[in-house]
Amino acid sequence: MRVSVIIPYYNPDSDLLVQQLLTRAVTSAWESMNGVCDCQIVVVNDGSPAIPDSILPAHIPVESITIPHRMLGGARNAGMDIATGDIILFLDADDMYVPGALAPCVKAMESIDADVVAFGIKRVKGNRPVPACSSAKPVFSEPVSGDSYMSSRNFPACAWRYMIRAQFLRENNLRFVENAYIEDEEFTPRMLHLARSFSETTLPVYAYCIRQGSIITDNSKERIEARSAHTLQAISSLLAFREQHSGQPHRGLDRKISYLAMDHLRRTLRRNDWRTAVPAQKSALEQMGLFPLQGGYSLSFRFFSRLSRCKAGTALLHLIESFYK
Repeated sequence: MRVSVIIPYYNPDSDLLVQQLLTRAVTSAWESMNGVCDCQIVVVNDGSPAIPDSILPAHIPVESITIPHRMLGGARNAGMDIATGDIILFLDADDMYVPGALAPCVKAMESIDADVVAFGIKRVKGNRPVPACSSAKPVFSEPVSGDSYMSSRNFPACAWRYMIRAQFLRENNLRFVENAYIEDEEFTPRMLHLARSFSETTLPVYAYCIRQGSIITDNSKERIEARSAHTLQAISSLLAFREQHSGQPHRGLDRKISYLAMDHLRRTLRRNDWRTAVPAQKSALEQMGLFPLQGGYSLSFRFFSRLSRCKAGTALLHLIESFYK
């Protein structure tokens, strides 16, 4: 079995820390797989200046390509185009794998009849060292359909949380939307909906490193507006996808779309201009048939849905969401 690890890299200012984190990411992938199975590491330079030779460790075979800047989705698509592995993994350049945790999951996937397998996440602040996994014996859930899984759970949409069979990706022509900030929210629900078999383990495998200066922590007005527009585009795309697959069970997909709409309003309520932004976003969701929010999914969802329908309730929700800024 061969595993392809795709690492998008974007560093337009040639920041030394970002270069060092890429070195860590590549080393992490190689050390996780070396001696376990054949491993292909693909670094996709997303329109940044050339990667210095010293950044990619000389003892690690890395396939490096440079593409015009198309953001994370474009870089991942370019990586998939040259990936030769039976299993595809995505690793962000500023993150890493928990030492000793990935290998047993890859080994287990050989015997699990699943299109997609998910693993746990370990959040780390900054570039602190990540301790090795204390228990490398993952327990996997019984495989179910991806839509069945989505129908009863709120789950991270992050593509790097999943091991995906390459044949499954090719058969369904699964691609990321390009030049967008929330490509995962559009890609992952489609992927899971199409997955005939899905399994997961809670074992923390992926070390998600939170650092200042990353895309996720950029809250400039321009970035907020772009995220808002891209969220609506992602929701619209998922609605169109659901229509195309209306003959299949889509309860899980419906749930995910509803939660995306709620989360979009939650983020809008945290904006400084929320008084004008919220009505505009409610109107946009209403045109899609998603507002008022419908569905008895959870107590918190029903609470938010009821309060969001009136001005007084919306003002109260704003106060609550202010604590999450």
